[in-house]
Amino acid sequence: MTILNKYFGLFLIGMLTAFSVKSQDPEKQNSGNGNHRIVFYNLENYFDTKNDSTRSYNEFTPDGQLHWTERKYQDKRARIFQVLTAIAEWEPITLMGFVEIENAFVLQDLINSTPLSRENYQLVHYESDDFRGIDVGLIYHADRFKFLSSQKIRIKDPGDPAFTTRDILYVKGLLANDTLHVFVNHWVSRWRGVMESQYLRILCAETLTVVVDSVCSLNPNANILLMGDFNDNPDDESILRLTSESEKCQLFNVALKPTNKDVRGTLKYGSEWSYFDQFLVSAALLSDKTKLMLKSESGLVFDASFLLEEDKKHLGVKPKRTHIGFKYNGGFSDHLPIIIDIFAK
Repeated sequence: MTILNKYFGLFLIGMLTAFSVKSQDPEKQNSGNGNHRIVFYNLENYFDTKNDSTRSYNEFTPDGQLHWTERKYQDKRARIFQVLTAIAEWEPITLMGFVEIENAFVLQDLINSTPLSRENYQLVHYESDDFRGIDVGLIYHADRFKFLSSQKIRIKDPGDPAFTTRDILYVKGLLANDTLHVFVNHWVSRWRGVMESQYLRILCAETLTVVVDSVCSLNPNANILLMGDFNDNPDDESILRLTSESEKCQLFNVALKPTNKDVRGTLKYGSEWSYFDQFLVSAALLSDKTKLMLKSESGLVFDASFLLEEDKKHLGVKPKRTHIGFKYNGGFSDHLPIIIDIFAK
């Protein structure tokens, strides 16, 4: 592993503590009761360095325009681990949803080649048909979340049979012996224009609503958690449809609070901040009468200072990203991670 940047020392003690809690009290760790931290993070092009012969997009190789070398890849992996360590605090993270990953290898490598290997982490991943080859994935702590099943949900445009994008990942498992339905999303981006691409994000919302309704038709009190980079804000039409059009299951957007006064979202484009990264939950997770409950005030934007840099052009701060155009910036991601805590009784 490459040497971590200068901020890593600030979290070294926390790392050794957070990822050794299991050995201190295994009965408590395996009971499933107590707090469960859940993270979503757009990793901004977490690619390996190998050429993918099945794709025309191969910028993330040593010979590509981004000159993506093994050293840069290992540094990226180390920085992701650094972020997760800081988020974990005193207990292992239970669920980690990731987008902008290239394949299962990069997630498995994150588990195997960092101190995450001290814990019983497993992953769920499917290859998508996205033209750049970027996928979504979930890492779960197998001592705290019992995997039951998974599937990928494809987004199809009836008006364009050739359309491809990232799938929605659906994972069902047991958290403290109660079923939790998890959906990891990375909806169609705005690169072709906000209005021109809006109908595709609405299509994602409609597709997801059908699946959520099918879950709630079997159990109206289902525990449902949506996480993702939706490429829309909570007040945009696609998200409003998620929270208003379900016939079987009402969904609620979790308010996310930054701690830095200069941070006003999860990503910044020009001078504008946006909340594209979001959690949505079903009513069951908001009730104090159920076994699983979203902890009050737990929705956070993780905006630690080492994830930010000065925004010299637009003032304030901005996420310190890996690349700015084709220039290597040596940062973390153009998105900030988001966090919720679910308490299991």
